[in-house]
Amino acid sequence: MAELHGVGVTRPAGLIYAVDERPPPVILVISAVQHVAVMAITLIFPLILAREAHLSGTDFLDLVSLSMLGLGVATICFCLRSRFIGSGYLCPAAYTAIYLGPSLFALRQGGLPLVFGMTIVAGLLQIAVAPLLQRLRALLPSEIAGLVVAILGFALASIGVRYSLGISNGEAIKPTYVIIASLSLITMVVFNIWSKGYGKMFCVLIGIFIGYVTSAAFGILDLSTEFSKENLYIIRIPWPHHFAFRFDFFLFIPFLVASLAATLRVMGDVSNAQRLNDSDWVRPNLSSIAGGVFANGVAGVFCGLVGSFGINSYSSCIGLSGATAVTSRSIGFAIGIGFTALALVPAASVLFAAMPPPVMGAALFFTAAFVLTSGLQMITARMLDARKTVVIGFSFAMAMMADVYHETLIGVPLVLQPIFGNSLVLGTICAVILNLILRIGVRQRVSIKLAPGHLSREAVEQFLAEQGGQWAARRDIIDRATFSVVQLLEILGDPPSGVEIEASFDEFNLDLRVRYIGDSLILPERRPTPREVIATEDGERLLAGYLLRRSTDRIASRSTGRSIEVALHYVH
Repeated sequence: MAELHGVGVTRPAGLIYAVDERPPPVILVISAVQHVAVMAITLIFPLILAREAHLSGTDFLDLVSLSMLGLGVATICFCLRSRFIGSGYLCPAAYTAIYLGPSLFALRQGGLPLVFGMTIVAGLLQIAVAPLLQRLRALLPSEIAGLVVAILGFALASIGVRYSLGISNGEAIKPTYVIIASLSLITMVVFNIWSKGYGKMFCVLIGIFIGYVTSAAFGILDLSTEFSKENLYIIRIPWPHHFAFRFDFFLFIPFLVASLAATLRVMGDVSNAQRLNDSDWVRPNLSSIAGGVFANGVAGVFCGLVGSFGINSYSSCIGLSGATAVTSRSIGFAIGIGFTALALVPAASVLFAAMPPPVMGAALFFTAAFVLTSGLQMITARMLDARKTVVIGFSFAMAMMADVYHETLIGVPLVLQPIFGNSLVLGTICAVILNLILRIGVRQRVSIKLAPGHLSREAVEQFLAEQGGQWAARRDIIDRATFSVVQLLEILGDPPSGVEIEASFDEFNLDLRVRYIGDSLILPERRPTPREVIATEDGERLLAGYLLRRSTDRIASRSTGRSIEVALHYVH
């Protein structure tokens, strides 16, 4: 049994190197290189920003180098373990489409200085929100997190098509770009579906390589345009000549929404990392998640200060660590050192800075499929009742409206443009507001009476399963509650007046109350010893009471004469 953030965890049997174990140097380096290769793809987003800002030469390469430095620093922040900062798990960083829309809007309104200033603001917002996560759970249900991810998938696909067709500046479709993007995309799909091991793991990198080769054959790839006297150095310290800081109140809302979306993603990624390292994982450890969100905020502030793009945790690397069964957070520190070293090598910056637009477009479009699917899976992970259907359906429609009628909505008053001019912002704001309004009357209460001689396991299972489906409750929570009630009925035997079971649910809490007439329960804090179980008359009841306490998040028993009420609480 290991200890993390004050919570005991059980090491999964199939894990090769767990979170606190240090792999041998060779495995450490190879694992870090794998993650660096996967993470480097996300440099596409700073590259898009640099291209849209019309940066060139040294300024372009400096932004790429500083973005690599940002990946290194952010990954180290995520993997730290302290009271305030760090998730304590292997949780690499990545640049994300979450900040792409707000950043491009800020670029059009005030240039790069406004982008960097508002990136700092977004980081400060995450720092402020981290200690309040427990109180903000009602604002951040998994359905809204899934909606944000799905909208991001559509945004990625839209940008990918634009770059693949060569119509980023309103130009006509370029057949050469279509050929390059198609070959690159087909390569990614083939390796992802029909190959295994490293071919599948690095399918995007292989597709990008094919795109580079094809672009060179068509004369689109020209590395010489990015080289200068400074870039020929083996080692060079990047300097942010191109940046200053500006802030704009009208940009606060889109960056607030982006930071909220980034927070939702960190919560999901850190929860997944927790699950990979604990075979007994039941629910997220909010202390660890808060540390991860705080780390994301600090990393965002750093990226804004050095002149880079908004940053986030990276779901793909969490999946990679699970697939390889190597989750040691020591790898995170090696990744941070690796990206810091790459930031000092001009050749690495040139290689990424010269990425042709159709190759970018293919990678974005391919990634969009998985982002969109992931969002839809998060939305449909629980049964959608009428309230959730309205929230998700209306919000998704509003987000799509922002894209379809973009030219019309951009004519709204300036103060509203950051909201109506961006699909992510409009969809997320709509979802949060509707969720708050429709939470009125969300707590529901039902009960069932089991007559003497009819205290059957099947009746309890059917009752809780039906109510769980109507409430769209998580299956694992309903299973735990069913186990607890059945265990309780076995302890009670067959009370002469039967048993009444009352269940209430408010999306974040499931409460059960079991009422009967009989003897009070014994709910020991510690596990009874074998001697206590065998030697005492109530030994079996002691053990059953202990197991009952372990299966709930909170349990209490109170009596009024012979009338007993047992309250069981579960955090949903």
